Amino acid sequence: MDLFYSNFNNDDKLITINQTDSKHITRSFRKKIGDIIKITNGRGSICEAKILEEGKNIKVGIKQILNYKREKLSIHIAISPLKNSSRFEWFVEKATELGINEITPIITEFTEKKKVNIERLERIIISSMKQSNQCYKPIINDVEDYLSFISKNNDEKIMANMKTENQLKKDFIKSDNICLMIGPEGGFSDREIIHALESNVKEITLGKNRLRTETAAIYSISVIKSFTN
Repeated sequence: MDLFYSNFNNDDKLITINQTDSKHITRSFRKKIGDIIKITNGRGSICEAKILEEGKNIKVGIKQILNYKREKLSIHIAISPLKNSSRFEWFVEKATELGINEITPIITEFTEKKKVNIERLERIIISSMKQSNQCYKPIINDVEDYLSFISKNNDEKIMANMKTENQLKKDFIKSDNICLMIGPEGGFSDREIIHALESNVKEITLGKNRLRTETAAIYSISVIKSFTN
């Protein structure tokens, strides 16, 4: 299924497609007036729509809308930004493909880069959502301080930490709303680990090998997804 994106509402009758998708529809997929395409709004709906007008911004008329329930399990990734932006973008792309719900970049003691390009990450998320034929768009939050994040977030928080022997197993998870916390290349500091444990954050090991931040995140997501798929 070729899927496109527009932030439509379920009571809309007409949609104006953005220029990027309009270009793909006409040039890559060679669609023309009268053809039917499928569009998601990233909020659980996919519509079938008929192309009415061509141009830089294609106009389509909605024929029918199908609504899909979100999976019961919600995965939120709180992850340190990476010095290499392309590696962080790769993580965002693959995490979206795997079906996570939310990403929050967190600043820890050992974080080297303090900023991320939210607009660019949003575009990557939309592209990855379409490519993987999903109809729920993950939320990408602004950068947040580590201590502030722990105090505000109400998910069941699980921290990746090489200093523990706790294994990531199905019976280790008690909630349907999980937040995986992944530190920078140097890991979390001892002070951060102590604060996390005092805040009822669980800790797990991802094995004996030292993993890159983005690898640790994708591995953790895959393991948790395997518990429910």
